[in-house]
Amino acid sequence: MANLPYVKEYTDDCGIRRRYFRRKGFKGGPLPGPIGSPEFLEAYQAFMGGKPAPLAKGANGPGTFGGLIADYYRSVEYANLKPNSKTLYRYALEPLKEKHGHRPLSTMSRENLVRIIETIGARAPGMANLTRAVLQKMLKVAVARGQIRINPLADKVEAYKIGTHHTWTDSELAQFEARWPLGTRQRLAYALLFYTGQRGGDVVRMTRGDISEGRIKVVQEKTGTELKIKIHPDLARAIKAGPAKGLNLIGDEHGRPIKRAALSHLMRVAIRDAGLPARCVPHGLRKAMLRTMAEGGASAKRLAAVSGHKTTKELDRYTAAADQQTLADDGIASIPSRK
Repeated sequence: MANLPYVKEYTDDCGIRRRYFRRKGFKGGPLPGPIGSPEFLEAYQAFMGGKPAPLAKGANGPGTFGGLIADYYRSVEYANLKPNSKTLYRYALEPLKEKHGHRPLSTMSRENLVRIIETIGARAPGMANLTRAVLQKMLKVAVARGQIRINPLADKVEAYKIGTHHTWTDSELAQFEARWPLGTRQRLAYALLFYTGQRGGDVVRMTRGDISEGRIKVVQEKTGTELKIKIHPDLARAIKAGPAKGLNLIGDEHGRPIKRAALSHLMRVAIRDAGLPARCVPHGLRKAMLRTMAEGGASAKRLAAVSGHKTTKELDRYTAAADQQTLADDGIASIPSRK
């Protein structure tokens, strides 16, 4: 039994040995119970026949952690989230549902939940912070609905300290442009990210129909903010020279719409091929645009009009840095020569 084909084993975050059916071209999933047990064999035979396995008794049902997650997806609180937030929440909760959905709620203590978060944090601190935040909100809703008595994560759980995205330098921008000339998808993607200052999720939704009177209309997915951004001459040249297939300004090789992940992959490969360091990531182009505007004398309010920030607190850092450099240059220039 131990050598059954297509059975993959792993140890979960709580030290429990688990088994999955994995076969190319076939539906896969968890194999419940010990190897050779009736429930294991029933699921295995179902998967081998190309059918979904019968739901294990109690799995993701009432009183389980998976059931709580499923109930949260049906809640008003979840329904009121913006589409982008819903995607992020599922990105955090679905792996937990798969690994721990069968567990009774009574076993999901603070100690166990913190251990799960820390296990994720060991390999991906940013994902651990997202998981922590989503769990806290979901459990708060569960308490309010009377599904659990107390929120095990109500007391503070420390977040991981993670760095901010690197702001591309002028030399790094020039290096990318030298590697990817006008007319390439890579240069078009770069130009859309840099000259509009928008997030990747908003860039992939830009269409030719969004262009009017020399501006691109954007409704930000994250904030819902509506912007009309003037098309910079360099961006106009990139759009004119770039691939013209499809309605979207940036699509796949055939002009079909792409998701944010596909844009990120396109840029990661292009950045690597341009010989740029790993610190150069697509989101850093948004920051580079803000830096460039601030160095050109734009106020924080003008930066916000392009970036869509609701407040200027974060943007004040860009203008302060630009002002410091300008004032320092003027100050040094005011010192008379002693020769």
